Amino acid sequence: MKYLAVKIKPESSFHLGEREKWSEGSRTYFPADTIFSALCHAYLLLYGEVDHFINEFIENEPPFLLSSAFPCTKDDDYFFPLPKNKFILPEDIDKLKIIIAEKHGERNAGMDIKRIKKIQYVNLRGLSILLAGGSLLDLIIKSSDDPEIKTFPVVFDGLLREKEKSLEKLWSIENVPRIALNRLTSHPGENFFHFGLVYYGEESALFIVVKLIRPEWESKLKAMFYLLSHEGIGGDRTCGKGLFKKPEFSEINLPIIPAGQGLYCLSPYFPAASERSGLAHGYYELEERKGYIYSPFGRSLRRRSIRVFREGSVFPGDIERRGSLVDLTPDAFKVHKVYRYALLFSLPCYMESK
Repeated sequence: MKYLAVKIKPESSFHLGEREKWSEGSRTYFPADTIFSALCHAYLLLYGEVDHFINEFIENEPPFLLSSAFPCTKDDDYFFPLPKNKFILPEDIDKLKIIIAEKHGERNAGMDIKRIKKIQYVNLRGLSILLAGGSLLDLIIKSSDDPEIKTFPVVFDGLLREKEKSLEKLWSIENVPRIALNRLTSHPGENFFHFGLVYYGEESALFIVVKLIRPEWESKLKAMFYLLSHEGIGGDRTCGKGLFKKPEFSEINLPIIPAGQGLYCLSPYFPAASERSGLAHGYYELEERKGYIYSPFGRSLRRRSIRVFREGSVFPGDIERRGSLVDLTPDAFKVHKVYRYALLFSLPCYMESK
């Protein structure tokens, strides 16, 4: 199976609201459903219709599967969400302090305990260790000796090489003050708010992994991403937000765990009715996804909301899990169907640490 890495380097800031009618702050990455919606719009602009594209995912085996867009560095160090079945217990912290003190002396190599509890991402080398059954404690200990194993946030400041200082801050968020003018009087009144903008620096970017199931779709997919770089993703696109440079495509080798009895999610996941068995034995975080319809053919109505399992969730792989394309069309919207992309892009893993 071919895995394609699509690197996108934001040309400007972007805004992606985390919940409806909340402008302050912003999501720092693009979920797979947001990317799929943007690709649908790009397909419509390229080919004049989008029904054929969507039906390929509903009626047949999907031509490709999308991961969410995660951070990476300019030298192609890819970071993935920390698997939800990997966490640090209080007794692990005490053990870690002793081991690191023995290895690196009283300074502990600049180890920051608070950052350990905030780890969001691990790089590809670190992910391979975790999916193969390694514990987070073992990973942190190994990272104190192996500079190729990286986490975000960085745990050991004292071991960072100069070129790795960029790992301390892959992105930044700025809350910009704004006002909303009254349409009748053009007076702001008390309509003052902040608008969250995310900036990726010169040393960082975002990447999407595509599982290319039907190779004949590769050229179309690349054309859609090229167009999307000019159209943008997220909010405030009419003001130039969400644009990115020409996307870069390369093949990526993902970890292969042949004996893994679990599944690690790289995209939001909404299980079909036949896939609900075993979910209670998983490690997961739920998120409500909602918003408004973006369509050139009808009004911008509120779509129905659903709860999905977030990226990084881990479930038993005892049954085939595919996810679904969920119909969220409001009753008042008669122009076309509205779907939420929640097909599962997963990698095999061990459920428990070995």
